[in-house]
Amino acid sequence: MDGADDQEPENLCSRAKLDWCSVQIRKGQIMIGPAVSQLVYLLNEAFQGTEREWHALGTNLRSITSEDWLWVPPDGVRSIRDIVIHVGGSKLMYHNHAFGNGQLTWDDPVLCGPDGLSSLDLALPWLKFGHEQLRASLVALSDADLLVERKTPQGRLKETRWIIATMIEHDLYHAGEINHIRALHQHNDL
Repeated sequence: MDGADDQEPENLCSRAKLDWCSVQIRKGQIMIGPAVSQLVYLLNEAFQGTEREWHALGTNLRSITSEDWLWVPPDGVRSIRDIVIHVGGSKLMYHNHAFGNGQLTWDDPVLCGPDGLSSLDLALPWLKFGHEQLRASLVALSDADLLVERKTPQGRLKETRWIIATMIEHDLYHAGEINHIRALHQHNDL
């Protein structure tokens, strides 16, 4: 193997610290621009975390028990399950309106996940599906596409970068909320 063009995609991705991004590689060249690459990195960090995993949605979900799943704090109104339905449903809605046909509505049963997310085991693959849809659409963009206005579920037009930033912030915000409910129920604050 003489140069970068001869390297296997896995080796090139590892060298570029993008192996978890599922970016497309052709003859040793990454096919996304630096701005899109940074947003893909931040989207993945917020969802699954690799470098700052303690803030990630997935990390916080892995720390809960089945007893935590449906528990509602005293004077609270939402369980972790309710929050996960909201997060996953929002991923699907934002994706559908920004990158799809825009026909999905908040009362569509698909937004409640399989079997109403009766267990965390059903929730994790469903959340990952929503994340992967967003990520795949993001990776397909050029840096210039980030300035293109797209429809939000509320019917407003926003730049694509705003939509992606909202989804990143959304995962992080609700990861903290999930961690707080877990800590209250488990009587610890890890």
